Amino acid sequence: MISIRIAIVALLLVAAPYFLAERTRLRPGFNLFSAQQDVEIGREVSKDAERKLRILSDSQINSYTNSIGRRLASKAPGERYPYQFKVVDDKQINAFALPGGFLYINRGIFENADNEAQLAGVIAHEIGHVALRHGTNQMSKAYAAQAPLALLGGALGNGSLGGVLAQLGASFAANSVLLKFSRDAERQADLMGAQILYDSSFDPRAMAQFFEKIEAAGGSRGAEFFSSHPNPGNRIQSVNQEIQRLGGSRGYRNDSADFQRTKRSLKSR
Repeated sequence: MISIRIAIVALLLVAAPYFLAERTRLRPGFNLFSAQQDVEIGREVSKDAERKLRILSDSQINSYTNSIGRRLASKAPGERYPYQFKVVDDKQINAFALPGGFLYINRGIFENADNEAQLAGVIAHEIGHVALRHGTNQMSKAYAAQAPLALLGGALGNGSLGGVLAQLGASFAANSVLLKFSRDAERQADLMGAQILYDSSFDPRAMAQFFEKIEAAGGSRGAEFFSSHPNPGNRIQSVNQEIQRLGGSRGYRNDSADFQRTKRSLKSR
């Protein structure tokens, strides 16, 4: 009997961090748009994006990227957006997400990531922006500042989404309201990205490590990323703290032969 009690106490001590863990609660902010309008906006702007970008047409690379993306998106909280993931044939280190789950990852991310967990970290961070509706949150704040709420309600209710997009300059452009995030939005996307990675059995630390790596390297290749994703500060510390809230470090998946094969394939082009 005593041995059983000792075993139970030992088990509780080992499991205590998991029972006590309390992840940071993150919720979308002020928004005048519906979740369905997020998808409509993202789909419309993605058409503009794909007219201007060189989308990579390699079935193996696209299949691999979507397999990682879908695995991560399945752990994203909130709306079940129709996530899709496309690789851009651009060596600049950049990635971006449009409302509703339209994600684009430059080949430069693959070529500069050390392992699969770092690639997953970038994708999870972008999924965080989608799940937290950061793009349409910014649109909402910009539009509310320009139009009386009564007129705004009528405009959105009448389905004049195209007019709202044009008025706000919500397009695929460097200065678009959809693509420039605040440091607070970046902090939230980091935390949600860490949660998604943890729940997907990827090492959450890899996300912060990759961002710190490209920022420390400097130069123009990563400048585009940080122009729209400003560093919220103390990334590694914040992610480590979130890991403790999630239950502490555990066995993670960090790399795969598929990632290294994809990276080699891109570098050989």
